[in-house]
Amino acid sequence: MRPLGIPTVLDRVVQQAIAQPIIDIYEELFSEFSYGFRPGRSCHDAIKQALEYLNEGYEWVIDIDIEQFFDKVNHDKLIQILREQVNDSTTLNLIRKYLKAGAMEKGLEKATTSGVPQGGPLSVVLSNVYLDKLDKELM
Repeated sequence: MRPLGIPTVLDRVVQQAIAQPIIDIYEELFSEFSYGFRPGRSCHDAIKQALEYLNEGYEWVIDIDIEQFFDKVNHDKLIQILREQVNDSTTLNLIRKYLKAGAMEKGLEKATTSGVPQGGPLSVVLSNVYLDKLDKELM
């Protein structure tokens, strides 16, 4: 699923404007073991850390790829999780509108009742917020 229309520069600027304060709030709360789409972290950093753990004697590394994750994020649950740290109803309403904006699938417009549009700066932040409790549970 792709967001409706071609993302414009303005769309990306608006997404980044919404994402930045959320990053500022959550970055210090996220698991230190989470590397995906995090500022100052990369796949190479995750591999380096995994190798360090293996050299220390750990025998297990968990690498999870959730099939069709971005398409199946529950909007209500995501907003509920965001509400725990984001106390601004205007921001939360704007995020909900972004989530429900619709998508193009096989050339046809489709309403979105779940999922996070892929490809924008806000999507990866919202996915990390959504998966943070899983990251911490795996610790």
